[in-house]
Amino acid sequence: MRKVIPLSPTLYLSPQDRLLVGKPLAAALDAADPQAWVDLDRRIRSETAGRNGVLPLVSLLRESRTGGRGSVDWSSAPHWDEEAEDVTWSQFPPREAETAIALCHCRWEVREAALAFTPGQPALLPLLLIRCADRHIRVRERARRMTRAALQGPEAEPADLVPLALRLTLFPHGDWALDRVLDATGPLPGLPELLCASHAPEVRIFGARRALERDLLTPAGLTELVLTAPDRAVRHRCTGELLAQVTAGDPERLLDPLLAASSAVTRSSAVMALHRAGRGPEAEPRLVDQSARVRSAARLVLRLEGRDPRELYRERCADPAASGPPPGALLGLAESGAPGATALLRPLTAHPEGRVRAAALAALRMLDAVSPDELMAAMDDPHPPTVRTAYKALVPYVLLVPEEWLAALVAPGRPQHVRRFALRLLCAHSLALRKRVLAAMEDDEDPEVAHEAQRARYEPPPAGSGG
Repeated sequence: MRKVIPLSPTLYLSPQDRLLVGKPLAAALDAADPQAWVDLDRRIRSETAGRNGVLPLVSLLRESRTGGRGSVDWSSAPHWDEEAEDVTWSQFPPREAETAIALCHCRWEVREAALAFTPGQPALLPLLLIRCADRHIRVRERARRMTRAALQGPEAEPADLVPLALRLTLFPHGDWALDRVLDATGPLPGLPELLCASHAPEVRIFGARRALERDLLTPAGLTELVLTAPDRAVRHRCTGELLAQVTAGDPERLLDPLLAASSAVTRSSAVMALHRAGRGPEAEPRLVDQSARVRSAARLVLRLEGRDPRELYRERCADPAASGPPPGALLGLAESGAPGATALLRPLTAHPEGRVRAAALAALRMLDAVSPDELMAAMDDPHPPTVRTAYKALVPYVLLVPEEWLAALVAPGRPQHVRRFALRLLCAHSLALRKRVLAAMEDDEDPEVAHEAQRARYEPPPAGSGG
């Protein structure tokens, strides 16, 4: 067995060790990282637990690896003297580092005693905020009284505490800290970024809900959350709050950013609000949106404005422009049930633009007006989305298509996108046909075809198939 090389002494000290040797908090950890404060509290509690005769496993492992040379001596940390009923401070009043250690001590008596030395030391405010979620009620209540006073002090920066307060909401008693910090902070231009900074979705959602309940988000802040928040719940709630502020005429143009949002839900909600804002005619361009949800909202708004969206769709689909109508117009024509839609759509399946052919085929399929022969012809289209649409429509009829045609479609020499969609059709067919067609393709240049051929070779027949 290879000999284990012993670790050499290291000059690296963890944040809690730096505090023990007298370093200030600014030099001990990254004060801007809320998780660093939570980790510091947990690690000091673990280190000081050794004073009660239970040395944490992590400390035992570290000492065994480094031979006692890799960390400082935590026996010198302040602890609770049972006889004197006081903390064994190294000096009085204690310095910032020693107070910080005491605020995170495993004994609640030490934590409570350290609270008396936090006034006038803004660097200790994050640890004071953590103590507001302390598991012991006496420490928790006293820390909350002192936090109220500290947040009103001239040296307090409540905005810097928002990320930590959000992180504390994961603690059993952590909601109080976020409420007080948000009250002290008030509306801030950078509040949306702070609310989205946490890695935990439940923290981001809870923080946004609290900010909305206190009206701390301006219309610009709400818009930013609608467009950038990673959580759907936050985006939807902020969208509703922002739309509630839209008045007749929309003088602040609150709807404009929402109409251009990437989320179809946001765009459709903004389109629905156009009528209430007196901007109903602006829904016409949304008739050809790529989302069916937005197109449906636009049709409803135009009907409320007294216009027939079916006529607008027919005009767009009959446009002789070389680029062809937008795909949304073809799909909207089928969705609206306009009379004569099939006659307008069928010639567009041969349009020079691939996107128009794909949309026309999808619209005809929506109207159940496309034949299997047309779908089979579309499977050889040079535009991959058109082939994808034809493939989806052919899957229910795969057992009815000629086997020779399907084998020719997946044969070498065809375009890659045609072969791959044909392969999917083949996989929807019987195993026997797959084995026959793919038998000679185990070394095919297309890895997907080769893999499927090898898989079909060794795949056992289904139970009860008789062979």
